[in-house]
Amino acid sequence: MRYLAAAVFYPMLWLRGFVLAVGRLASGVAIIGAVAIGLVSLLTRHRLWLPAGLSVLAGFIIFLLMQLYDAILFWLNPSGRTLILYQ
Repeated sequence: MRYLAAAVFYPMLWLRGFVLAVGRLASGVAIIGAVAIGLVSLLTRHRLWLPAGLSVLAGFIIFLLMQLYDAILFWLNPSGRTLILYQ
């Protein structure tokens, strides 16, 4: 079981920077999109609150998935030593 955990842990740890960069970019685009949709909704008097809310929700879900990725890394740590992951 330890070898299987190591076989999954080290590639995930290696890809962590890329995964976090893509996640930050995607959540940032979602939040900026929500602000833009909200501003357009205010300026044009259209009711676009549902797309803005869904965009905020998507950004938050992406953030939670990034936290889950780190939690899986903590759980799979095969060395038994304290793992420190910097954001």
